[in-house]
Amino acid sequence: MKRILPRIILWLVMTMIVWLAAATVIERVRGSEAAYTLAYHSWPFATLWAVIGVLGIALCFMLRLYRKPAAFAIHVAMLLILVGAALTWTTATNGELQLETGNTACSYEISDCSNIELPFSISLERFDMQCYAGTQTPSAFVAHVLFKSQNGSTERAEVSLNHIASFGGYRFCLKGYEQDGNGVALSVTHDLYGIAVTHFGYLLLLVAMIAHLLSRRTRYRQVIKRLNTKNAVMVLLFFALPSMAQAKPKVLPEDVADDFGKIYVMHSGRVCPFETMAREITTKLYGKPSYKGCNACQVVTGWWFFYDDWAKEPMIKVKSGEVRQILGVQSKYVSLNDFFDERHNYLLQESLVTPSKDVLEANEKCQVATALGLGSLFRVMPLRREGQLQWYAPGALDIPTDIEEGKWAFMKNGMNYFNELVISNNWDDCRTFIDKLYQFQQQEGGNLLPPKHRIQAELLYNRMEATLLCAILLVIVGLLYLIMSINKFEYRKRLLNIIVIVALVGSFLYLSLILALRWMASGHLPMSNGYETMQLMAWCALIFSLLLCRKSHFLAALGTLAAAFTLLVSYISGANPAITPLMPVLNSPWLCLHVAIIMLAYALLAVLTLNSIVALLLRKKLEIVERLQITAQAVLLPAVFCLAAGIFIGAVWAGVSWGSYWSWDPKETWALITLLIYAMPLHDNSLPRFKQPLFLHTYIVLAFLCVIITYWGVNNLLGGMHSYA
Repeated sequence: MKRILPRIILWLVMTMIVWLAAATVIERVRGSEAAYTLAYHSWPFATLWAVIGVLGIALCFMLRLYRKPAAFAIHVAMLLILVGAALTWTTATNGELQLETGNTACSYEISDCSNIELPFSISLERFDMQCYAGTQTPSAFVAHVLFKSQNGSTERAEVSLNHIASFGGYRFCLKGYEQDGNGVALSVTHDLYGIAVTHFGYLLLLVAMIAHLLSRRTRYRQVIKRLNTKNAVMVLLFFALPSMAQAKPKVLPEDVADDFGKIYVMHSGRVCPFETMAREITTKLYGKPSYKGCNACQVVTGWWFFYDDWAKEPMIKVKSGEVRQILGVQSKYVSLNDFFDERHNYLLQESLVTPSKDVLEANEKCQVATALGLGSLFRVMPLRREGQLQWYAPGALDIPTDIEEGKWAFMKNGMNYFNELVISNNWDDCRTFIDKLYQFQQQEGGNLLPPKHRIQAELLYNRMEATLLCAILLVIVGLLYLIMSINKFEYRKRLLNIIVIVALVGSFLYLSLILALRWMASGHLPMSNGYETMQLMAWCALIFSLLLCRKSHFLAALGTLAAAFTLLVSYISGANPAITPLMPVLNSPWLCLHVAIIMLAYALLAVLTLNSIVALLLRKKLEIVERLQITAQAVLLPAVFCLAAGIFIGAVWAGVSWGSYWSWDPKETWALITLLIYAMPLHDNSLPRFKQPLFLHTYIVLAFLCVIITYWGVNNLLGGMHSYA
């Protein structure tokens, strides 16, 4: 029975994995209701989970796992989480209620459109929408509600996207609001037992995982002691970046353009330095933050003041062959004039009837370039009205006329005067005007503008463009570490070690500075999008390498290469995306813990995958393959533990933000699939196939596909609440 039961559980878990994966596809194709009916809320689905849980605990007792308290507690915690989920599914009620200011509600509506009475009443006193300083971009939504029990006692509470209100065993979460602020929609959850049991399971799991890692009597500690460093493989990547010197178009002098780059502008829903907007626009159009030796501020102001010249410049990148064929060009860089024929007809007009993604992208770039010439993107003129700043482009038609005449004249005609100074090459007066514009912004904006230290941090961040160079350096460092594992380089190992450590520490400090500056510039931890989380993952991998640089050169090398490839991916796919205001729901300390631990897990899994790739490349050298198996076992357990902790911390965050700790969102589902897949090799005593080195390494390489699907595939293919990440 000890041999048969693990196999039964294995097949049941594999069935569950396939079922979960299929459910995410069904949700994408046929909608959430079909996915919930066929999977998440079906009795066969719940029964399968129950059978897996019961058989798993039975196997624990059969193998006398209770003699190992930490390992046993991990499995008990997982069972408690399943029990809590079952209690939530069978006993909890979920619904929604609409509240208008001053009105009282005593019931809420559930999914079948029936109403359930509340043992108290709730009313909305007021609704506040808080904005980031100097902008109209929301930073928080807060509903102030009043609860009144049947005995007449009252209690006031606030409900926001990261703060639920609890009263009488019911949890209220902000779901939506009316544009006029006179009403809100609240989700209502009544779950007396499920949440308590599940959260206790989370806590027990965290304590048990830490205890298992720290215990001296576990098999994992024996694996750590057997860790060997003399294993190596070398992979070399070369990049060629040809460049050609070309004549510059008309631009402002660099110092004048840089002075202009320091003024404030409203861009992407936040107030930032003009330089930031210029870099983002230049990167959008050209793919790089500079053009023919001109920095971004020179490029964007060049479009503004020398539009006719820049409209001829082939600086708009068009990757699509379809679009280039429509435009009648062969080069991937086209000018704005190329979008029009001799009669000034727009060549993409017919394609916009049923546009492809490539056509929409090219059309957007054309519109941005046109807007640069018109100056409509340059909202550099602030106007304080009713305690808020409204931002206008110079000379805009919607500038209010009921303001001071001098202020109106400056906002309306000031930039025309600056344009005359540019035409006459009067650069000294240009600098004087820029100073006056900056003073006008300070007088009008005052405390509603971002603090100076944040602007300085953002300007410094803009100038640190060496992410690609850092990635290439880390590739070289990783390769040197691998070379150091070969015996014949022993006499040079000390010198190489010093060089590598210095480069590694330098890269870590550089990346730490990058993250810190982005944190200061944005006002929130840099964990809110794919680019930032990839950089965080690289940072975690570098920490891993630094901690292991003495214990294992091989693992340190893999960690360094993982950091390098992660930075390369972020550079290629992200191109340093815009710093944007944090969505209110992401403004939570739970987000920081959730993302940081998940990224650490992904970094460890990337190291694990590289280790297995090395083993498969050297599969004929069985001794090395077996040693790399020990390395895999040393990395796998903390990786799985970090992944589990990250997932369940995310569940706590969801409970605080949305009132429900698990919603079967595609990202959640695939994270669970990834956890189940990587947990299987940890049970190699019950599943002896995983003790075979080549099988284990092949499995680990294929398992990394789940990480890729979870991180990229869900966002790009399946969607869901986590698509912003």
